[in-house]
Amino acid sequence: MVTIQDLIPQYGELNRIYSEYIVNNVFSFDKQKFITGFYRQHNNSKDFEAALLKLVLDKQKEQYILILKSLKTEIEKNILIYETHTLPDDNIIARVCYDYADKHNLEIEDQLEVTRKLSKSVNEAYNRYDSIGYREHTNEEKVQVEKEYERRKAEYEKAKAELDKLYELQKQDRKEAFQYMENLFDAIYRLSLLFMNILKKYIPDIEKKQEEQNEQDEQQVTSGEQHEYFSMKLLSIIYEVCLEEQFEKISASDFYANMNLHPCKNKLKIKAREKIRVCYLIFLMSEELPKQDKDEWKDKILKLLDIDESYYRSKYKEPVSDFPSDSNQNFAKEMERIFG
Repeated sequence: MVTIQDLIPQYGELNRIYSEYIVNNVFSFDKQKFITGFYRQHNNSKDFEAALLKLVLDKQKEQYILILKSLKTEIEKNILIYETHTLPDDNIIARVCYDYADKHNLEIEDQLEVTRKLSKSVNEAYNRYDSIGYREHTNEEKVQVEKEYERRKAEYEKAKAELDKLYELQKQDRKEAFQYMENLFDAIYRLSLLFMNILKKYIPDIEKKQEEQNEQDEQQVTSGEQHEYFSMKLLSIIYEVCLEEQFEKISASDFYANMNLHPCKNKLKIKAREKIRVCYLIFLMSEELPKQDKDEWKDKILKLLDIDESYYRSKYKEPVSDFPSDSNQNFAKEMERIFG
Protein backbone atom coordinates (compact mmCIF):
# COMPACT_ATOMS: atom_id res chain seq x y z
CA MET A 1 0.00 0.00 0.00
CA VAL A 2 1.34 3.42 -0.97
CA THR A 3 1.94 5.94 1.82
CA ILE A 4 1.44 9.69 1.74
CA GLN A 5 5.18 10.09 2.34
CA ASP A 6 5.75 8.13 -0.91
CA LEU A 7 3.15 10.12 -2.83
CA ILE A 8 4.63 13.56 -2.11
CA PRO A 9 7.98 13.02 -3.91
CA GLN A 10 6.16 11.22 -6.74
CA TYR A 11 3.93 14.26 -7.23
CA GLY A 12 7.07 16.38 -7.07
CA GLU A 13 8.68 14.35 -9.87
CA LEU A 14 5.46 14.55 -11.89
CA ASN A 15 5.48 18.35 -11.56
CA ARG A 16 9.16 18.48 -12.57
CA ILE A 17 8.35 16.54 -15.74
CA TYR A 18 5.52 18.96 -16.52
CA SER A 19 7.74 22.00 -15.86
CA GLU A 20 10.65 20.68 -17.92
CA TYR A 21 8.36 20.24 -20.91
CA ILE A 22 6.95 23.75 -20.50
CA VAL A 23 10.37 25.41 -20.14
CA ASN A 24 12.53 23.29 -22.48
CA ASN A 25 9.95 21.49 -24.64
CA VAL A 26 11.61 18.21 -23.62
CA PHE A 27 9.65 14.96 -23.39
CA SER A 28 10.76 11.34 -23.53
CA PHE A 29 9.51 7.79 -23.30
CA ASP A 30 10.90 7.44 -19.75
CA LYS A 31 8.84 10.46 -18.68
CA GLN A 32 5.71 9.08 -20.35
CA LYS A 33 6.38 5.77 -18.61
CA PHE A 34 6.62 7.52 -15.22
CA ILE A 35 3.38 9.45 -15.85
CA THR A 36 1.54 6.26 -16.79
CA GLY A 37 2.94 4.41 -13.79
CA PHE A 38 1.93 7.27 -11.49
CA TYR A 39 -1.66 7.21 -12.69
CA ARG A 40 -1.96 3.41 -12.59
CA GLN A 41 -0.57 3.31 -9.07
CA HIS A 42 -2.69 6.10 -7.60
CA ASN A 43 -6.01 6.17 -9.48
CA ASN A 44 -7.95 4.52 -6.65
CA SER A 45 -9.43 7.22 -4.41
CA LYS A 46 -10.28 4.68 -1.70
CA ASP A 47 -6.61 3.74 -1.38
CA PHE A 48 -5.70 7.43 -1.20
CA GLU A 49 -8.16 8.09 1.61
CA ALA A 50 -7.02 4.96 3.45
CA ALA A 51 -3.43 6.25 3.28
CA LEU A 52 -4.58 9.61 4.65
CA LEU A 53 -6.44 7.95 7.49
CA LYS A 54 -3.42 5.78 8.37
CA LEU A 55 -1.19 8.87 8.45
CA VAL A 56 -3.59 10.73 10.74
CA LEU A 57 -3.86 7.77 13.11
CA ASP A 58 -0.11 7.07 13.18
CA LYS A 59 1.25 10.62 13.57
CA GLN A 60 0.83 13.49 15.99
CA LYS A 61 -1.37 16.30 14.66
CA GLU A 62 1.54 18.69 14.15
CA GLN A 63 3.38 16.04 12.12
CA TYR A 64 0.54 14.93 9.87
CA ILE A 65 -0.66 18.50 9.24
CA LEU A 66 2.86 19.40 8.06
CA ILE A 67 2.94 16.36 5.74
CA LEU A 68 -0.54 17.05 4.38
CA LYS A 69 0.33 20.68 3.70
CA SER A 70 3.30 19.50 1.64
CA LEU A 71 1.05 17.14 -0.30
CA LYS A 72 -1.53 19.90 -0.79
CA THR A 73 1.16 22.20 -2.19
CA GLU A 74 2.29 19.61 -4.76
CA ILE A 75 -1.26 18.78 -5.84
CA GLU A 76 -2.18 22.46 -6.19
CA LYS A 77 0.93 22.99 -8.28
CA ASN A 78 -0.03 20.07 -10.51
CA ILE A 79 -3.53 21.47 -11.02
CA LEU A 80 -2.21 24.97 -11.73
CA ILE A 81 0.30 23.75 -14.35
CA TYR A 82 -2.41 21.78 -16.14
CA GLU A 83 -4.85 24.69 -16.11
CA THR A 84 -2.40 27.31 -17.35
CA HIS A 85 -0.10 25.52 -19.82
CA THR A 86 -0.20 23.22 -22.81
CA LEU A 87 1.18 19.74 -22.08
CA PRO A 88 2.23 16.99 -24.55
CA ASP A 89 -0.61 15.97 -26.86
CA ASP A 90 -1.44 12.59 -28.42
CA ASN A 91 0.98 13.13 -31.32
CA ILE A 92 3.96 13.90 -29.07
CA ILE A 93 3.22 10.91 -26.85
CA ALA A 94 2.88 8.62 -29.89
CA ARG A 95 6.16 9.91 -31.31
CA VAL A 96 8.24 9.22 -28.19
CA CYS A 97 6.68 5.76 -27.89
CA TYR A 98 7.36 4.89 -31.54
CA ASP A 99 10.91 6.24 -31.24
CA TYR A 100 11.45 3.92 -28.28
CA ALA A 101 9.87 0.97 -30.13
CA ASP A 102 12.17 1.51 -33.12
CA LYS A 103 15.38 2.41 -31.30
CA HIS A 104 17.17 -0.71 -32.64
CA ASN A 105 16.22 -0.09 -36.28
CA LEU A 106 19.62 1.22 -37.41
CA GLU A 107 21.46 -1.61 -35.65
CA ILE A 108 19.14 -4.12 -37.31
CA GLU A 109 19.70 -2.60 -40.75
CA ASP A 110 23.49 -2.71 -40.31
CA GLN A 111 23.45 -6.26 -38.93
CA LEU A 112 21.08 -7.40 -41.69
CA GLU A 113 23.52 -6.12 -44.31
CA VAL A 114 26.41 -7.97 -42.63
CA THR A 115 24.34 -11.15 -42.42
CA ARG A 116 23.34 -10.97 -46.08
CA LYS A 117 26.97 -10.59 -47.19
CA LEU A 118 28.06 -13.50 -45.02
CA SER A 119 25.19 -15.62 -46.36
CA LYS A 120 26.38 -14.93 -49.91
CA SER A 121 29.95 -15.77 -48.88
CA VAL A 122 28.80 -19.08 -47.34
CA ASN A 123 26.92 -19.99 -50.52
CA GLU A 124 30.01 -19.28 -52.61
CA ALA A 125 32.22 -21.39 -50.30
CA TYR A 126 29.69 -24.21 -50.35
CA ASN A 127 29.55 -24.20 -54.15
CA ARG A 128 33.35 -24.50 -54.29
CA TYR A 129 33.26 -27.31 -51.77
CA ASP A 130 30.42 -29.09 -53.61
CA SER A 131 32.02 -28.75 -57.05
CA ILE A 132 35.45 -30.02 -56.03
CA GLY A 133 34.26 -33.59 -56.49
CA TYR A 134 33.64 -32.98 -60.17
CA ARG A 135 37.26 -32.15 -60.97
CA GLU A 136 40.71 -33.35 -60.14
CA HIS A 137 41.92 -32.24 -56.72
CA THR A 138 44.30 -33.21 -53.99
CA ASN A 139 43.28 -34.17 -50.48
CA GLU A 140 44.99 -31.07 -49.16
CA GLU A 141 42.95 -28.86 -51.52
CA LYS A 142 39.74 -30.58 -50.43
CA VAL A 143 40.58 -30.04 -46.75
CA GLN A 144 41.29 -26.35 -47.34
CA VAL A 145 38.01 -25.82 -49.23
CA GLU A 146 36.07 -27.61 -46.51
CA LYS A 147 37.74 -25.55 -43.76
CA GLU A 148 36.96 -22.32 -45.61
CA TYR A 149 33.32 -23.32 -45.91
CA GLU A 150 33.08 -24.20 -42.20
CA ARG A 151 34.78 -20.92 -41.22
CA ARG A 152 32.41 -18.79 -43.28
CA LYS A 153 29.41 -20.81 -42.08
CA ALA A 154 30.41 -20.17 -38.43
CA GLU A 155 30.77 -16.42 -39.13
CA TYR A 156 27.33 -16.36 -40.74
CA GLU A 157 25.69 -18.25 -37.86
CA LYS A 158 27.26 -15.86 -35.35
CA ALA A 159 26.00 -12.83 -37.31
CA LYS A 160 22.56 -14.44 -37.71
CA ALA A 161 22.37 -15.05 -33.95
CA GLU A 162 23.21 -11.37 -33.33
CA LEU A 163 20.51 -10.33 -35.80
CA ASP A 164 17.96 -12.59 -34.11
CA LYS A 165 18.91 -11.04 -30.76
CA LEU A 166 18.27 -7.55 -32.13
CA TYR A 167 14.91 -8.64 -33.55
CA GLU A 168 13.95 -10.01 -30.13
CA LEU A 169 14.95 -6.74 -28.44
CA GLN A 170 12.87 -4.83 -30.99
CA LYS A 171 9.91 -7.07 -30.28
CA GLN A 172 10.22 -6.45 -26.53
CA ASP A 173 10.62 -2.68 -27.03
CA ARG A 174 7.52 -2.50 -29.21
CA LYS A 175 5.50 -4.51 -26.73
CA GLU A 176 6.60 -2.18 -23.90
CA ALA A 177 6.04 1.00 -25.91
CA PHE A 178 2.48 0.12 -26.84
CA GLN A 179 1.63 -0.23 -23.13
CA TYR A 180 2.36 3.47 -22.53
CA MET A 181 0.77 5.29 -25.48
CA GLU A 182 -2.29 6.62 -23.62
CA ASN A 183 -2.51 10.35 -22.94
CA LEU A 184 -3.25 10.58 -19.20
CA PHE A 185 -2.79 14.31 -18.51
CA ASP A 186 -6.57 14.92 -18.36
CA ALA A 187 -7.08 11.87 -16.15
CA ILE A 188 -4.35 12.95 -13.71
CA TYR A 189 -5.90 16.43 -13.55
CA ARG A 190 -9.28 14.96 -12.58
CA LEU A 191 -7.54 12.70 -10.08
CA SER A 192 -5.77 15.69 -8.50
CA LEU A 193 -9.07 17.54 -8.15
CA LEU A 194 -10.57 14.47 -6.47
CA PHE A 195 -7.57 14.20 -4.13
CA MET A 196 -7.96 17.86 -3.16
CA ASN A 197 -11.59 17.34 -2.22
CA ILE A 198 -10.68 14.33 -0.06
CA LEU A 199 -7.70 16.14 1.46
CA LYS A 200 -9.92 18.99 2.72
CA LYS A 201 -11.51 16.62 5.24
CA TYR A 202 -8.13 15.98 6.87
CA ILE A 203 -6.79 19.54 7.07
CA PRO A 204 -9.78 21.43 8.45
CA ASP A 205 -7.59 24.02 10.17
CA ILE A 206 -6.27 25.25 6.84
CA GLU A 207 -9.76 25.45 5.37
CA LYS A 208 -11.10 27.07 8.54
CA LYS A 209 -8.50 29.83 8.35
CA GLN A 210 -9.39 30.43 4.72
CA GLU A 211 -13.10 30.62 5.57
CA GLU A 212 -12.39 33.02 8.42
CA GLN A 213 -10.36 35.22 6.07
CA ASN A 214 -13.18 35.18 3.53
CA GLU A 215 -15.69 36.15 6.22
CA GLN A 216 -13.44 39.02 7.31
CA ASP A 217 -13.18 40.24 3.74
CA GLU A 218 -16.95 40.10 3.36
CA GLN A 219 -17.46 41.95 6.64
CA GLN A 220 -15.06 44.68 5.52
CA VAL A 221 -17.06 45.14 2.35
CA THR A 222 -20.39 45.02 4.20
CA SER A 223 -19.25 47.46 6.90
CA GLY A 224 -19.13 50.27 4.36
CA GLU A 225 -21.44 51.29 1.60
CA GLN A 226 -21.57 48.67 -1.16
CA HIS A 227 -19.85 50.25 -4.10
CA GLU A 228 -20.95 49.44 -7.64
CA TYR A 229 -17.84 49.21 -9.80
CA PHE A 230 -19.69 47.96 -12.88
CA SER A 231 -23.23 48.40 -14.11
CA MET A 232 -25.64 45.54 -14.57
CA LYS A 233 -25.77 46.41 -18.29
CA LEU A 234 -22.04 45.74 -18.84
CA LEU A 235 -21.92 42.71 -16.56
CA SER A 236 -24.92 41.10 -18.22
CA ILE A 237 -23.09 41.23 -21.58
CA ILE A 238 -19.94 39.73 -20.05
CA TYR A 239 -22.07 37.14 -18.27
CA GLU A 240 -23.73 36.12 -21.53
CA VAL A 241 -20.38 35.68 -23.31
CA CYS A 242 -18.29 34.13 -20.53
CA LEU A 243 -20.69 31.91 -18.58
CA GLU A 244 -19.67 28.24 -18.89
CA GLU A 245 -16.85 29.33 -21.20
CA GLN A 246 -14.46 31.12 -18.85
CA PHE A 247 -16.48 30.73 -15.64
CA GLU A 248 -18.34 27.84 -14.07
CA LYS A 249 -22.13 28.04 -13.97
CA ILE A 250 -23.45 30.71 -11.61
CA SER A 251 -26.58 32.87 -11.48
CA ALA A 252 -26.57 36.34 -13.04
CA SER A 253 -27.16 37.98 -9.66
CA ASP A 254 -24.24 36.11 -8.08
CA PHE A 255 -22.03 37.02 -11.05
CA TYR A 256 -22.97 40.69 -10.57
CA ALA A 257 -22.22 40.47 -6.83
CA ASN A 258 -18.84 38.78 -7.32
CA MET A 259 -17.68 41.24 -9.96
CA ASN A 260 -18.70 44.18 -7.75
CA LEU A 261 -17.06 42.55 -4.70
CA HIS A 262 -20.34 42.36 -2.80
CA PRO A 263 -20.96 39.63 -0.20
CA CYS A 264 -22.26 36.57 -1.97
CA LYS A 265 -23.04 32.95 -1.03
CA ASN A 266 -21.76 31.47 -4.30
CA LYS A 267 -18.16 32.22 -5.22
CA LEU A 268 -17.28 32.81 -8.87
CA LYS A 269 -14.93 30.08 -10.17
CA ILE A 270 -12.73 29.96 -13.27
CA LYS A 271 -13.06 26.94 -15.54
CA ALA A 272 -10.04 24.77 -16.27
CA ARG A 273 -7.55 26.26 -18.75
CA GLU A 274 -9.35 29.62 -18.85
CA LYS A 275 -7.24 31.57 -16.35
CA ILE A 276 -5.21 33.43 -19.00
CA ARG A 277 -8.35 34.68 -20.76
CA VAL A 278 -9.87 35.73 -17.42
CA CYS A 279 -6.69 37.75 -16.72
CA TYR A 280 -7.23 39.60 -19.98
CA LEU A 281 -10.88 40.20 -19.05
CA ILE A 282 -9.82 41.62 -15.67
CA PHE A 283 -7.38 43.95 -17.41
CA LEU A 284 -10.10 45.24 -19.77
CA MET A 285 -12.58 45.68 -16.92
CA SER A 286 -10.05 47.53 -14.77
CA GLU A 287 -9.41 49.93 -17.66
CA GLU A 288 -13.10 50.90 -17.48
CA LEU A 289 -12.73 52.10 -13.88
CA PRO A 290 -11.65 55.52 -12.63
CA LYS A 291 -8.07 55.73 -11.40
CA GLN A 292 -9.00 55.69 -7.70
CA ASP A 293 -10.89 52.37 -8.07
CA LYS A 294 -8.76 50.55 -10.63
CA ASP A 295 -5.99 49.05 -8.47
CA GLU A 296 -8.26 48.33 -5.51
CA TRP A 297 -10.77 46.41 -7.62
CA LYS A 298 -8.11 44.52 -9.56
CA ASP A 299 -6.28 43.39 -6.39
CA LYS A 300 -9.48 42.19 -4.76
CA ILE A 301 -10.89 40.39 -7.81
CA LEU A 302 -7.55 38.59 -8.31
CA LYS A 303 -7.72 37.43 -4.71
CA LEU A 304 -11.35 36.40 -5.08
CA LEU A 305 -10.54 34.31 -8.16
CA ASP A 306 -7.33 32.84 -6.66
CA ILE A 307 -5.05 34.41 -9.28
CA ASP A 308 -1.53 35.27 -8.19
CA GLU A 309 -0.49 38.86 -8.95
CA SER A 310 2.76 37.77 -10.64
CA TYR A 311 0.86 35.29 -12.78
CA TYR A 312 -1.58 38.01 -13.81
CA ARG A 313 1.21 40.41 -14.79
CA SER A 314 2.91 37.78 -16.95
CA LYS A 315 -0.21 36.44 -18.69
CA TYR A 316 -2.90 39.11 -19.09
CA LYS A 317 -1.70 40.31 -22.52
CA GLU A 318 -1.35 36.84 -24.12
CA PRO A 319 -4.69 36.98 -26.02
CA VAL A 320 -3.38 40.04 -27.89
CA SER A 321 0.27 38.99 -28.17
CA ASP A 322 2.11 38.69 -31.48
CA PHE A 323 1.35 35.00 -31.81
CA PRO A 324 -1.86 34.21 -29.89
CA SER A 325 -3.49 30.78 -29.98
CA ASP A 326 -6.72 30.43 -31.93
CA SER A 327 -8.78 30.30 -28.73
CA ASN A 328 -7.05 33.41 -27.34
CA GLN A 329 -7.50 35.25 -30.62
CA ASN A 330 -11.22 34.43 -30.74
CA PHE A 331 -11.65 35.55 -27.13
CA ALA A 332 -9.85 38.84 -27.84
CA LYS A 333 -12.26 39.51 -30.71
CA GLU A 334 -15.25 38.88 -28.42
CA MET A 335 -13.80 41.27 -25.85
CA GLU A 336 -13.18 43.91 -28.50
CA ARG A 337 -16.87 43.71 -29.39
CA ILE A 338 -17.77 44.36 -25.73
CA PHE A 339 -15.13 46.91 -24.72
CA GLY A 340 -14.13 48.38 -28.11
